[in-house]
Amino acid sequence: MADPPADGPPARIDLAVGEERSVELPGLGTAGYDWDHQVAGDDGVVDVTWTRGFPPGAPMPRAGVSAPEVATVRGLRPGTARLRLYQHRRWEPPEKARAEHRIEVVVRPTTP
Repeated sequence: MADPPADGPPARIDLAVGEERSVELPGLGTAGYDWDHQVAGDDGVVDVTWTRGFPPGAPMPRAGVSAPEVATVRGLRPGTARLRLYQHRRWEPPEKARAEHRIEVVVRPTTP
């Protein structure tokens, strides 16, 4: 499994309840790979949504270039979650991931 690049996703994200942080990951959709996630730790602390593809208005990429994938992590309630982002083919189990990143997410209460 490949190590994350030095400029890759952070090892830790600190959020307030209701705050979001986006993590951009290099796509490899042209080879059948997608990014996915698993969440462990305190229940209901974070929600993760995905955006795949080039942003609207981006220049047309060269043929065969895979689009980036963005995981948006949103803090739902105070606590700590461990987020595993992994790149795999949908028909293969998560254990056969081509690449992965692990992120600790700490969500704190919003301050009045």
